[in-house]
Amino acid sequence: MKITIITVCYNSERYIEQTIRSVINQTYKDIEYIIVDGMSTDSTPQIIERYQPYISKYIRGKDKNMYDAINKGMAVSTGDYIDILNSDDTLCNEHVIENVVSQIEKYKDKYEVFYGEEQKYYQYLGITKARPKMQTTHMELLCSRRLTFMGHGAVFISRKVYERLGNYDCDNYSASSDFDYFLRVSKIFPSKYIKTLTQTFRVHEASITSSGRVDAEVEPVLRKNGYYEINPVIRALYFSWGWFRFWMINIIPMMKFYYQKATK
Repeated sequence: MKITIITVCYNSERYIEQTIRSVINQTYKDIEYIIVDGMSTDSTPQIIERYQPYISKYIRGKDKNMYDAINKGMAVSTGDYIDILNSDDTLCNEHVIENVVSQIEKYKDKYEVFYGEEQKYYQYLGITKARPKMQTTHMELLCSRRLTFMGHGAVFISRKVYERLGNYDCDNYSASSDFDYFLRVSKIFPSKYIKTLTQTFRVHEASITSSGRVDAEVEPVLRKNGYYEINPVIRALYFSWGWFRFWMINIIPMMKFYYQKATK
């Protein structure tokens, strides 16, 4: 089974080497690693070139945004499953893909989408916090108004999913197309939560999450995906139940996080 990992980048010299090394050091070797660079002007290209023997495909050229770059990577991918790993994030350890593949092998006859655990690294605090996930549904994900229950880099989609749904919408969204994409995915394909660590998601001052751009695009994504066609009472019930379950499984990691923060 071949796994495609796509990293898109632009002026990512600060973290890109850690990202690359987390992929090429995997114990599982049937990995197609694709890097798409949007014409970086810092030392990103030089860093990538140092690791070129370990990179399956390297695309360099102007793009509209990160989702346009992801689309370029997916268009040349050949793996059985595809994962997106941002240029400021890393795979949690060298056994991630090996562990994910073992889970996919168990359930691939029933599911086309798999997503695992992630952890958040708070750059400004130097603290890593576990971010457990849970089995969720399309309705629960839609009514939660966020992609939080699944994440982005923690999701592995099959080639069948890509061939049916195609690209991310890079024309209408520059920060929330991943939410739109996985709403479309989960509406058609059942997803399987696997209790396996996947990515370390880095929170820092320059990240999209910290920029507030995601919040600005949530409403258009919700409208497009039929959120406002659902009865408000039903929406409220799904929202409350989904976030209650999520925070219940995250309460211990949250307590540990705030304890570490207080003692820093």
